Amino acid sequence: MSLRADNVYRFYRSGDEETLAVQGVSLEIEAGEVVALSGPSGSGKSTLLACLAGTDEPSGGTVWVEGARMSGRTEAARAALRGRHIGTMAQSGNLLAHLSLLDNLRLARHIGHGTGSIEELLADLGIADRAKAWVHELSGGELARASLAVALVNGPGVLLADEPTGELDEATEARLLALVRGRAEAGCAVLIASHSPAVRRVADRVLLLADGRLVA
Repeated sequence: MSLRADNVYRFYRSGDEETLAVQGVSLEIEAGEVVALSGPSGSGKSTLLACLAGTDEPSGGTVWVEGARMSGRTEAARAALRGRHIGTMAQSGNLLAHLSLLDNLRLARHIGHGTGSIEELLADLGIADRAKAWVHELSGGELARASLAVALVNGPGVLLADEPTGELDEATEARLLALVRGRAEAGCAVLIASHSPAVRRVADRVLLLADGRLVA
């Protein structure tokens, strides 16, 4: 077992109003598997991924990563587990604006104690020539690939990616998904939240989220 969620809920309160963003989601993703998470905008995909990554704490339920409990622990404990086991790519990005792309990757590898080749990863993603660029100098497509590079630089056992191909052309999307599939074949468990038909085609399974619930 690489990633498991048992009856996960996440709700938010604003005054007397309560919003149920994720409602009783249970799922399991094994090593070597690519799973696509589909659903309309506002269905809770990003919130669910944040709960799975430990960047947000579920209001109820339990998340397990590589056999260790992620939810119900301190933020520091969740961060340590995430650093050891999870690569995350959020829509808001995971790059520090005051560092170059190369220095972002060096920092992420230092924090996660990774040993892989940064140069090889950038070449695989087609952005080796942008290694010394600042974040604001990257195009939308380059920024997406740079964010994925940060998520993958430590060779995580679990990859959680939120709309990784939204700004990519068809050829670049295919290249990125081939890289993700290769990581899965090497033993990574992959969950991709996406509207893309190409992501659904490459996935072993497709989960459909609607109004915070898994419906398929």
